[in-house]
Amino acid sequence: MMTAGAAGMIGGCWIRRRGALAAMLVALAGPAIAEDLLPAAPRYARSPGCPAVRIAMPPAAHALPGGVQISPRPADIPVGQGESAICFAYATADMISQRVGRAVSPLDVATKFYFADPERLAALPDPRLARHLRAHPRFREDIAWSRNAVDIDPTRNPRHEPYFDKLEGGEEDAAALLYNLDGLCDERDLPSHEGYAHHARFFLAQRYGAYVRAPNQCFRATGATVERLRSRRADALNAAWMARVAALCRRRPSPVPLLPVSYRVASNQLEFMAMIETGKLPARTRIDRMLAMLDYALDRGRAPTIGYSWYILEARDPKDPDLAADHSSTVVARRRVGGRCQYRVQDNTGAYCAHMRPGIRERCEDGRIWLWEAELRRTLYSVIYLR
Repeated sequence: MMTAGAAGMIGGCWIRRRGALAAMLVALAGPAIAEDLLPAAPRYARSPGCPAVRIAMPPAAHALPGGVQISPRPADIPVGQGESAICFAYATADMISQRVGRAVSPLDVATKFYFADPERLAALPDPRLARHLRAHPRFREDIAWSRNAVDIDPTRNPRHEPYFDKLEGGEEDAAALLYNLDGLCDERDLPSHEGYAHHARFFLAQRYGAYVRAPNQCFRATGATVERLRSRRADALNAAWMARVAALCRRRPSPVPLLPVSYRVASNQLEFMAMIETGKLPARTRIDRMLAMLDYALDRGRAPTIGYSWYILEARDPKDPDLAADHSSTVVARRRVGGRCQYRVQDNTGAYCAHMRPGIRERCEDGRIWLWEAELRRTLYSVIYLR
């Protein structure tokens, strides 16, 4: 979880040429890819007057599970995570897609986050990435920490095997950094709409035969991850999944290095809630900093990702055991309404607007919701953007 709160994961020089223009952005942030990076030591500040900005996102042309049909409005409806619990991968994929100008597969993002070898990052030739890694020498430990924080879904999984489709949660900054490996995989190649629905038969078959295919020694394909995500049966399934991903993905090199900047006041929503319950509220200056980072990213043509609670959008079912409902979304627009600032978050759950809270559902369209700044302040705990 590479935190900029203490370490400052930022760098580059682009803003020296664009600083004057950034303050005047009142329309679309263009779809063109900015190859230069954002500066090494920015001074975050709120955008005076909350000027309107809308970030252009690449079309999310996603196939529907069970056939080859294309979603009726693929450009309008975000890819949804279905029954999975990996919103971090969907939000990170949105953030990366906007940066590289094409819709990448969230399932590919999740696969690299869980299993890719972080040692390979240091061998990549891009000098900008090399400088970024030197500035953050603990990136290996941060990735290991985030992998060890992953949950394992016990549903139809009584042995708590760390099968890929039973893993829950992850960190957006670590996922973005690991996505520098091996190139981009389009959503069209590895469909992710409705979570694992496109690959249900594959996982069922692999799980059924995992016992007989379990190796006597570790698979090299999964050997680079942490022990928490390893077992003989899971290694067999996960290695087969990685081979399937490699076969389906027609990879393309990324036009820019993916260098995450992150800042957080808590590691997750549950910790944020515990801080509030014990009276240890995050200092207003720290919340202000996160909002200033949102403004900074939006004003410079980046779609930042935020960590917050799903319950701000939809009321909690009293029978739901999840008290926190940790959620992650990209922010794709900002505007001023009635003298107050609103931010538009792109949800990735696939939930219908009609199911959301009164007052929220009226500000929702095609899975994108306008939230007041005051609403975000009550639940926002992290901000990530790409340099």
